[in-house]
Amino acid sequence: MSSKQSVSVPLSEKTCSGSAPSLNDFETLNRSLSEVSDLINKLTPKTTFEKSLTNIVGILSKHVQLLANHCNSMSGTVDSVETQVAKTDQYSRRNNLVVLGLDYKKDTETHDGLSGTVAEELSSSGVKVSPSDFSACHRNGTRMRTVTNHKGKQVKLPPSVTVRFYNTHKKDQVLNNYKNYSNGKPKAVKVVQSLNNHYQVLKSSISNLCSERLVGISWIHWRSASSGLCIKLDGGTVVSGVHSMGDFTRQLGKLNL
Repeated sequence: MSSKQSVSVPLSEKTCSGSAPSLNDFETLNRSLSEVSDLINKLTPKTTFEKSLTNIVGILSKHVQLLANHCNSMSGTVDSVETQVAKTDQYSRRNNLVVLGLDYKKDTETHDGLSGTVAEELSSSGVKVSPSDFSACHRNGTRMRTVTNHKGKQVKLPPSVTVRFYNTHKKDQVLNNYKNYSNGKPKAVKVVQSLNNHYQVLKSSISNLCSERLVGISWIHWRSASSGLCIKLDGGTVVSGVHSMGDFTRQLGKLNL
């Protein structure tokens, strides 16, 4: 039994260094073992050793496939746990709002002055707000931020402000009544729900997907731990309970979008 052909079994650098193998590693190993098995079968093993070698490769291939299936199952479990952690973290931010575009005087701004300015701005929503409603109020850094505006131009904005309310209901009232747009144009100051990285990335991914599919969006907001992100599509349909892209794409599918 001889052949000039050879089959390599590539494994990732991480696996070779002792780290836990990924699903891709298992799939790569399984493909390589299948190639070895096919090669041996083509050569029609005659001796006891050759037949044993063929059987061993076949058994190894089956076990690697079982490991790959288990890894795939565990991957889904990890995704579920990560989503649950993100939901819990976001729930801890339920009383937090972020104020964007508020004027910043670095050398003269004080904590009490900032709290008063924020309260005055939020009161323009029609809901009376005072600094005593806040359990915390602070700037997110001291440097100006460079962002792309609705016209696609890069502009510099002051660092945002995070404010935490004592009362969830009052925070919701402000968020629901504050207008980020006036006469169809964005205002200089905007107020949004504080989002952790998971939901920020998810919100951006949803916007990109809808843009690719030419699906219009009126707004995307985080509502609660159970509702997650709620997306109002052009036409009035509201998609809720979105905690992952899978949640959103499944609901789009039901709407034939």
